[in-house]
Amino acid sequence: MMYQSILVPVDGSAHSHVAVELAAELISRPEGRVYLLNVQPSVGNTQDLLGRAASAPAEASEAAKSDGESLLQRAIEEAGVAPDNVEFDVKAGAPSDTIVHEAGRLGVDAIVIGSRGASRLSSLILGSVAYRVLHAADCRVVLVR
Repeated sequence: MMYQSILVPVDGSAHSHVAVELAAELISRPEGRVYLLNVQPSVGNTQDLLGRAASAPAEASEAAKSDGESLLQRAIEEAGVAPDNVEFDVKAGAPSDTIVHEAGRLGVDAIVIGSRGASRLSSLILGSVAYRVLHAADCRVVLVR
């Protein structure tokens, strides 16, 4: 099945890399679009174990955005996705909520998401982000591993 538009959350994990590769195969050419999304934790949610802010909000926000953009650029290059068919963005927020919101805003046909992410804690069972997206999204969700 070919899709006109696919959203792929990218977190740097091996599973998200496979998701980008699969999206490149599933997108119709030449008019199809792949939207790569990296979700960074909100600055207000970034604290160390003692509850202190991890860094100044502006610094944390800029560093997170820069890290996310680098991650997305690498994903595009490594997966061999045609640059003309790709858009990418970095957002701050709760990953599952942000992914579902962006999928709705963009009106994508499908979300292709890795079954487990980069965080060991969040990937204990299926992957909590993937699980939430699977149950909350209004479009087709393809889980890959």
